[in-house]
Amino acid sequence: MKKNVLNLFKLSFVALLLVGCASSNKNVSQNSSSGQEHLTNEQIKKLNEQTMQKVSSRLKELSIAAKASGPDKVRYLASDLYLKASAAQMEGDYQTANLIYTHLVELVPEDTFVKKKYAVSLIRTGDLDKSEEILSSLFNKSKKKDTQVGLILAGVYSSLGKSDKSKVVYKRILKVDPKNEDACVFLGKTYAMENKFSTALSTLKGCEKRIQKKGIFSYYIGKMYVDKGKLKDSIKYFKRAAKLEPEFSQATMALGLVYEEQSKNKKAIQTYKKYLKKFPNDTLILTRIVQLMFAGEKFQEVIPYAERLSDYEPDNLNLKVKLGILYTDAKQYKKAISTFKDILVHVPKNDKILYYLGAIYQEVEEFETAIEYFTLINVDSGLYHDSSVQVAQMLSTLAQGEYFIKKEAGNYHKKFVSFIEDKIDELGKLKVEFSVIKAGYYENIENFDKSVDSLEIVSSEEGFGDNHKYYLASLYEKLGDFDKSAGIMWEILDKDPKNAHAWNFLGYSLVERGKDFDKAFEYISKAVKLSPKDGYIRDSLGWYYFKVGEVDKALVELKNAVEKAPDDVSIQKHLAIVYTHKKDFKKAKNFIVEALKHVRQESERQELYDALKQLEAKRVPASFK
Repeated sequence: MKKNVLNLFKLSFVALLLVGCASSNKNVSQNSSSGQEHLTNEQIKKLNEQTMQKVSSRLKELSIAAKASGPDKVRYLASDLYLKASAAQMEGDYQTANLIYTHLVELVPEDTFVKKKYAVSLIRTGDLDKSEEILSSLFNKSKKKDTQVGLILAGVYSSLGKSDKSKVVYKRILKVDPKNEDACVFLGKTYAMENKFSTALSTLKGCEKRIQKKGIFSYYIGKMYVDKGKLKDSIKYFKRAAKLEPEFSQATMALGLVYEEQSKNKKAIQTYKKYLKKFPNDTLILTRIVQLMFAGEKFQEVIPYAERLSDYEPDNLNLKVKLGILYTDAKQYKKAISTFKDILVHVPKNDKILYYLGAIYQEVEEFETAIEYFTLINVDSGLYHDSSVQVAQMLSTLAQGEYFIKKEAGNYHKKFVSFIEDKIDELGKLKVEFSVIKAGYYENIENFDKSVDSLEIVSSEEGFGDNHKYYLASLYEKLGDFDKSAGIMWEILDKDPKNAHAWNFLGYSLVERGKDFDKAFEYISKAVKLSPKDGYIRDSLGWYYFKVGEVDKALVELKNAVEKAPDDVSIQKHLAIVYTHKKDFKKAKNFIVEALKHVRQESERQELYDALKQLEAKRVPASFK
């Protein structure tokens, strides 16, 4: 509806210009704008037709008056009408342009230039039959020598399904101008569309002989072979096209796409790279190589190409997002932040961009800034829940840092607790997740009672699974309430007797306490049998062997465990203890250093630092005795 109203306004405007703002036409404009939003499509169509008729009548009157006044008036009016028709064409309003050209042609019937412009404008509105009539007349009048008109006419014939006529015109053009590139190409394409492959092939090859150093003919031959599914032949001609005309990017693009079709992405990338060495600023090839490399996760390699493409397409926000992601993956965080902030200027409330910025600032541990961006994400966003979880985790980290400096809870503690409680009320589905974060915070500041309370309060919730039960049991272990921790494990085993981790938990607990080693070995052995490749279970077996004095067996199991779970602090620490026992302080130190990379709890971090200092002095740490 809006488009029809817009056309009506344009026609009314033309009418006003032509009649010198006469009062009757002012009324047309006023009537068409008044109550526009309440008009039906039929009413708008009718108004358009009425306005067209009025404009047409006025143009006819002006033409008659100009002719009666003499050649000067005709030239003046013709010039004015041409300018208005051209302006309408430039705005894409071909309907108005056609209306003006209709009367302009009647005013200057011998002006071939105007007729040609009219014919092109008619093509734009799909009035091909009328365009054909005008172009055919012009072509014949030129004794079939006007190649420009001929090309347009042949194109109209093709669109009307008159391929025989189009071929006649193309051949006529080539007779007049044997090196006419467009006529050659279109004649070949016409034969190809008629499934006359051999004729199309010979036509294009003949053109290539006459018009040397042009890759376009081999390029179209290559495309013909692609359509026939003969990719090997198409590669041959695309390569030839690129060799004949190195700057012809379509040939390189076509060659690369064939390689991609054959799943030879590496070869496609090499093709694009080779081209870009000579023509580094070709946006067509840059776009393709960026898409291909990005899809293939070649993030480091694609960055310079994406940067160059972004320089040429500064308003391409999708490209900027990709570039920001690439910078993030490459750990070029300053560039990533700058890129995402630039995007945010254009889309200030975009949840994904806000999330990216929050995540990057979180990665570089600028938690306050990260929290600012995460909290800007709207509650309706699909990222709102996760951003809330990230804020909770960062507030927990800030509160812990504050606690270990001040040795008491401070402002961040209040912010953290308040935030958690608010989010539990707001986001009931995440109640368990927020409670786990809260439990982790209290565990890290060694307030195990509150840590346990944080989990117990949600232990009956639907989302409270086995992993949460293991965590709760481990907290009871830290409180020394081994009956409760064991009770949780036996509950799990009642439902699932083949739960390897529950058996492992029970066995490891006994080993740590130095209780009933026979029973501990029985439980751990069951766990190993159920899950022989689990690094944590192998660690328990190794620790059992160490505790009963079988150090060599312990070392075998612990080495096996660290291969399967290289980031686990406990396994690293156990290996350090075993190597210390064997007086291999250098290896022991290496495992402490590795453990420090992954430790999270501040108290454990301090313990490891103390152990490292003692190992450097080649003394057995007190915590290892």
